[in-house]
Amino acid sequence: MRRPIARSSTILLLAAFVIGCYVVVAQSQSREQKLDPAVLAGAPVVPQMVVDSDGTLHFGPRTVPPPALESPEARRSYTRQMLQRGQASAARGGLASVRIVEGHAAPAAAAGSKQAALQIYPVVEESSKIGGVGVTIYAPKTIPPKNRNKVLMEFEMDAEAIAVASLGQLKVVKVNYRGGGPSIPGNEDIVAVYRELLKTHRPRSIGLFGASGGCTLAQTTILWLPEQKLPLPGAVGLGTCSGGSNPGDARYTMNGLDAGLSTAFSGRPPFGGRPAAPRKPGEPPATALDGDIPKGYPPAFLLSGTRDMCLSQSVLLHRKLRNAGVEADLNVFEGMWHFFWEDPSLPESREAMTALANFFNRHLQ
Repeated sequence: MRRPIARSSTILLLAAFVIGCYVVVAQSQSREQKLDPAVLAGAPVVPQMVVDSDGTLHFGPRTVPPPALESPEARRSYTRQMLQRGQASAARGGLASVRIVEGHAAPAAAAGSKQAALQIYPVVEESSKIGGVGVTIYAPKTIPPKNRNKVLMEFEMDAEAIAVASLGQLKVVKVNYRGGGPSIPGNEDIVAVYRELLKTHRPRSIGLFGASGGCTLAQTTILWLPEQKLPLPGAVGLGTCSGGSNPGDARYTMNGLDAGLSTAFSGRPPFGGRPAAPRKPGEPPATALDGDIPKGYPPAFLLSGTRDMCLSQSVLLHRKLRNAGVEADLNVFEGMWHFFWEDPSLPESREAMTALANFFNRHLQ
């Protein structure tokens, strides 16, 4: 049946016409006087978001098909997340209502991130404390001799820690830091664990990695280590560092396309954008793009996606590291959203985590 598609096309064309007329009026006004940006707050808003069953998005006059080169698994995951985001917005009375074209329900949700990872990647799990900080340790049942003196510290995501432990055949210590996001207590907990691991491991045998807020903590902790009179680690993995106070272009252009962070259909502004609270001398930097790159900064693996609202931070951080003479490997996955490897069932997730694990195995000594 093509009637729903024709109806949605009519809605979209009408919306485009209304918005176009409004732009013409605004341009006419701007010739006579400077247009007050507040006037735009009254511009017509398209009240409907349409999600096709294949993941095509329609909002306003814009239609964005799913990336042709992403995996079928990624397409299903993305479609499910975007439908859930739009439906939740509609339920809250937000800007969007949701209609599924050529489909009747969202794809089934995947299992929980950690549970799914444990089914895919066999590891041994242990809860413990290191340096007084709660940690979860993941490791293969048997660690190869070449890796027995190596250890990784992960921040933020169990699925990431589990995948790298299994794929890299490495011991991974997930630090359950305080604060629930980038904060000085989080930096302090990471340093406490790192300081303790230095008693039994060489610095070049320790790797740090994290995702989103955990990525920011990995980066800011490394910049803070010289202040703590501690040596730098052997390698670092930076998975799409979040940074609301460093919004970047992608924070706005990907809003509505990012399955992880989009607020476009909720009526809320893009996440972040406000300046971070200033840090005092001697405290760790607030964001991943703050501070100078110290001498001896370790090789870095950076990870993001083309629909990630934090892509700008990753691109800028990569350039900053390269300009400082650091070996920096930027990996951007087509069509992927913020934190995409949290779903371990995606082929893209396995590829990303395999590359990260191999990176650590190449650089840790």
